[in-house]
Order: sequence, then C-alpha cells, then structure tokens
Amino acid sequence: MIKRFEDFIKDLSLKNESKQKNINKESKVKVDGEHKHLAGVKEVIDVVGLGKMKVKLDSGNSSLCALIVQNFDEDKENKTVTFKFNGEKKTYDVVKHVRIWHHGTATIRPVIKLDLIFNGVEYKDELVDLKISDLTGTRTYRSRMLLSKAFMTKANIVIDPSKEFNITDKKEIKKKKI
Repeated sequence: MIKRFEDFIKDLSLKNESKQKNINKESKVKVDGEHKHLAGVKEVIDVVGLGKMKVKLDSGNSSLCALIVQNFDEDKENKTVTFKFNGEKKTYDVVKHVRIWHHGTATIRPVIKLDLIFNGVEYKDELVDLKISDLTGTRTYRSRMLLSKAFMTKANIVIDPSKEFNITDKKEIKKKKI
C-alpha cells in the first residue's frame, strides 16, 4: 500500500513538472483503476446567477457545499433567504435547514439550490448551505465557496494539496464588491 502511494505521488510530480504552465489543460490521474480529475486546493467555479468565484475544495466537509456570505435575512413565512452577493441582492427559496458543528458550536444554516458549472460540466440543483463569515479581504485571498466531498465525488475529482488552480484559471475571476 505504501509503495502504491509512493508511486502515485512520484507520478503526480512528473506530470506536474511537465505541465507547470498548462492551466486549463485536462489533468487526470488513475486512482484505484479509475481516471480522476486532479484539482488544486483552490479552483474556479461558475455559480449560475452569481458568477465565477474562487472555491476551496474542502475534503473535511462530507455533505453539503457552502456559499460564504457576509450576512443573510431569512423570511421563515415565505421560506426564502436574501443576501448581498457582489453588491447585488439575491433571493432564493430555502429547501431545508442543517445543523453544522464547528469548533464545538452548533449553528443552523439555511440550504438553497444552486446550479454549478465546474470544469465545463453543469451540476443542477446542488444543495448549498449559507455560511456567514467576515469577508474582509475576500477580493484578494479568500474563497467564496467550499466544495464538499460529496460534490468532489460526483465531479470525479481528487485533490493535489500542493497545487492551486490546476484545472481552472484564476484569471477568470473578476474583482467585485463584497
């Protein structure tokens, strides 16, 4: 097993050396006999209605993707949630709520459906929870979305933790208002 892992890492190193400048080129590796897309820890995703943004592939998050927003207002009677994204007000139907435990504290988050386009493939009606976070500095270094293990499995992705933007181009992201 260790030998197989060492061979896998060696193969990754050789492939990455030869493709250092080939952003957006198809990056695939063979894992357990299956070809997978080799993504960096950070990539670019296109969220229909919200635009392209930096996304972090979160291998510690098993179930739902999370959209990071500064704040949101939930209308429980109409089952909608409204938040500002890139300076524009957006309203979505709330599908359900989830309890998320983070550092020993539970928060209840609304879940919405979004259409995501990643690596040229559209994923319709993906369940995404809204995570409130301070977005100061987001334009330059923070991701606006976290992709879950469930999404990565569906998209046939494995992560190379030493890379960022291995299958997408960071230049696709336009700097916008928070």
